[in-house]
Amino acid sequence: MPPNVFRNGIGRLLPSRGPDGLRVWSIDQAPRSALYGAPVEATILLEDTDDLDRADLPLVAEVLGRIDHYLETALHFVREAVAADPALFGLTEAESRPYLRLPAADFPLDSPQLNFYLDEWHLHFAEGRLPICDPYGLAVVFDGQQPLRVEDLSDATPIDPDTTEAPHRQNA
Repeated sequence: MPPNVFRNGIGRLLPSRGPDGLRVWSIDQAPRSALYGAPVEATILLEDTDDLDRADLPLVAEVLGRIDHYLETALHFVREAVAADPALFGLTEAESRPYLRLPAADFPLDSPQLNFYLDEWHLHFAEGRLPICDPYGLAVVFDGQQPLRVEDLSDATPIDPDTTEAPHRQNA
């Protein structure tokens, strides 16, 4: 296993093994969110490689440095997705209306985590009061700085907590 490494703008990264050849690099000093009043766990997950420099490290540093901006972006995106397709979230149109009026800071998604992959990254909300959040939460998938879609994690396969807490990414 490679040793801990340091990258400017990110800090110290701690390596561990994940399932199926996945290499997990945990950010030692998780960025603190003022919006949530807590640190936000962050990991870089690489398939079949120990080469951390294959990841988009400038993007990782950007997201870590502006964590609340990206949290608000994701929360707004989810709120818009609820308005467009309440059924995806397990809601009727009538049940979705109260959520549409909530400011981003009050939207019922909790326990955010950042998971960076080679081709995209996920802002995973591990808990929430929307039906879609049972049992693993939901993820907002980003391409660079833009949110692309909300991913339903209800059918995800959990990963052993001794390796990482991120749900297994489903390949589309």
